Amino acid sequence: MLKIAVRDLPESALKTLNAIQAIVDKPADYPARVAKAKSEWDAKISSNAKKDAFKTIRETLAKMCVGSARCSYCEDSLADEIEHIQPKNLFPEHAFVWGNYLFACGPCNGPKSNRYGVLNGTIVDEFMRGRNDAVVPPAAGVPGFIDPRTEDPFSFLEIDLGGVTPGGTRIQGTFDILPLDGLGEADLARATFTIDVLGLNREAIREARKNAFGGFSARMHQYVASKENEADAHELAHLETDLLKTPHLSVFEDIRRQRSLLPDLLDLFARAPEMLDWKVVPDAAT
Repeated sequence: MLKIAVRDLPESALKTLNAIQAIVDKPADYPARVAKAKSEWDAKISSNAKKDAFKTIRETLAKMCVGSARCSYCEDSLADEIEHIQPKNLFPEHAFVWGNYLFACGPCNGPKSNRYGVLNGTIVDEFMRGRNDAVVPPAAGVPGFIDPRTEDPFSFLEIDLGGVTPGGTRIQGTFDILPLDGLGEADLARATFTIDVLGLNREAIREARKNAFGGFSARMHQYVASKENEADAHELAHLETDLLKTPHLSVFEDIRRQRSLLPDLLDLFARAPEMLDWKVVPDAAT
């Protein structure tokens, strides 16, 4: 999971969102606002203006994805669902707020659903609302879930790529996403909660990350060989672009971060240090 390069939403779509959000915010009590958020979401394409706005929203979110419309969470599946980072059923005041949206896949968005937690000291208290429970808001506080729009997940998470220890022992990577080594207790709790909520270590995704590691290694070898064979700038730029279009770019980012544990790849960075400066997440466009 990588930090998202947020783009501005075109003004016409933003105005439509703001108008709908004003309708949601109008009821005086919280349960009524929750119900209004749901009904307005169900009717979000009930007029041409709303339909046009949400078409623009989806197009803009797709451009914010890392890679070719990959899920902003797992990077594995096609991103085709508008995800509320703060669940709309818990936070009706954010149901139609641009800053609360990203593009996700069903296998991440579905299980996440209304799961929410708040940091309480060094643990995350999960808020649960059952079908017959009173409709009350979650406690205020720092969310347990890491928001890739406003936070850098790489400050909390890392991928187990394996490698070689300082003593020379070779360790096989599991390709699990883990809490970053050395986190404080509060950040560790948030990292663990985020991994669990999204199911980031589903077997299929771990295998995809493993395959991506091999693919990035091969592309890096190809780039260095081409450079040392005096390929022209156009060919080298093409090889760079191809690598940066490969799914699971968080694997490449962690290859760069963990390169001291990966001696074979560390040598490639020494021969082509410009690979350390390639932008995995492009600059945001307005």
